[in-house]
Amino acid sequence: MLQDAHTKKTSIALAAAVGVNTIIAGDDSRWIYVHEIIGDLAVAGNLIVRRDATVLASFALDAGQGLTDQDIPGDDNVPRFEIPPGEDFILEVSGGTFNGSLVYSFRY
Repeated sequence: MLQDAHTKKTSIALAAAVGVNTIIAGDDSRWIYVHEIIGDLAVAGNLIVRRDATVLASFALDAGQGLTDQDIPGDDNVPRFEIPPGEDFILEVSGGTFNGSLVYSFRY
C-alpha cells in the first residue's frame, strides 16, 4: 500500500437514498481511494459498499445508529477502500437515507 500518497483529500456530504447510489463515477485514468465514510440511517437497514458489482463491505445499522469507517487503523493515509480505474464507487442502501460525509482522493 502507498503511504502518504493522498495529500489532496476531498470531503463531500452524502445523502444516499434507498437503492443503488453511484457516489463517484469511475474514470479509466485514475484510482479512487476512500478514506472515510461517516453517517447514519434514520431507519434500520443495510449499507453495502461496492466497487461496481464487487462488495467491499456491508453494515447492518439500527435506526439512528452511526457508522464511522476510516483509514486502516494505525496506518494514516492508507485508504479503507481502493477502487481501480474505470470502476464506480457505490453505496447501496436498503432502508431510509444514509446521511453523512465521505473523504476520498484520487491517484492518476
